[in-house]
Amino acid sequence: MVISFFDNYGVIFQHYLPVRTPVTAAVFKDAMNMFLKKFKEKRPEMANRDWYFHSNNALCHTANSTKEFLAKKGIKKMLEGVEIVDKSVQKEWTRVGRAIPEDRS
Repeated sequence: MVISFFDNYGVIFQHYLPVRTPVTAAVFKDAMNMFLKKFKEKRPEMANRDWYFHSNNALCHTANSTKEFLAKKGIKKMLEGVEIVDKSVQKEWTRVGRAIPEDRS
């Protein structure tokens, strides 16, 4: 499993998890902390501006502990509580998926 953070310029950070490791809120928050450090290094001009976190509303993104974590860090979530009906982002996810190596063992 790969947790991937990216923007319209490309991949900023990827966190590879051991096989069969579930992405819980705790795992996601650890990955988010690593991402934030890399984000400040790779995109300092963006890190110092307002930006929004966009997720697919997976349980690890909507858990109360994650919401509290994001709020404490001052991270605004895009379209909080709104279900995205337009599935056209599937095209982008497919493109990103092809860019990720299939076997990291």
